[in-house]
Amino acid sequence: MQFKKLACCFFVMWVPLFLASPCVQAATTLQADMVRKCIVIDAGHGGVDSGARSQQGDMEKDINLKIAEYLRDDLQQIGISVVMTRNQDMDLATQEDRANKHRHRGDLRGRLLRAKSVHYDAFVSIHCNADPSPVWRGAHVLYKQGDEKSKELAEIMMNAIREHLLPTQRDIKANQSLYLLKRLDGPAVLVEVGFITHPEELRLLKQPRYQKIIAYSLYEGLMRYFNSESTSSQRSTVSFSTLHG
Repeated sequence: MQFKKLACCFFVMWVPLFLASPCVQAATTLQADMVRKCIVIDAGHGGVDSGARSQQGDMEKDINLKIAEYLRDDLQQIGISVVMTRNQDMDLATQEDRANKHRHRGDLRGRLLRAKSVHYDAFVSIHCNADPSPVWRGAHVLYKQGDEKSKELAEIMMNAIREHLLPTQRDIKANQSLYLLKRLDGPAVLVEVGFITHPEELRLLKQPRYQKIIAYSLYEGLMRYFNSESTSSQRSTVSFSTLHG
């Protein structure tokens, strides 16, 4: 009981201090060839598929899309090409999929086809987590089991998340069943950005400022991943304040 009280106090104290900070500085560096990169951003769910819901009726699909849009904007500001699997409240199922009652699978297939229609350097799917118990919170990253490039991206992105988001003991997790991850060829991750069923985390997930911080964490993870692959010596630094003012 005493531990829970202390943890709760830490959570409440951390939030205003973090969000009040005028600038979240980054040590991320960019190479000149970064502008040739292409990222596919997948905002999970959409349309009739709301994803997880909070007790208050907040829908995962809306939070996913806002974070995806902020991530898109961050990447485009430095010249990186971005493909969104959806940029509005919709799914990618066809009328035939709906008629045959295969809407969900059709939606996933549509996302897969959109990703495979371009030569992408990384694929990032954005989701919120949920659990019947309201005590669970924290972000974590899933990747395709056996794919070393995806594992490396997941590890780097998880480190960026730990630096910028709520403290979490969660770690990356290999997955061999998710439709998109197991069918994509390039580096791909699915990021659960937090629990929509945790009251305090939900409050943050709905705030534009925190959504931007989440997006920046994913942005920085991508930049670090590409930096680790590059042999270029040309580097510059971009911070949260530069991107968001």
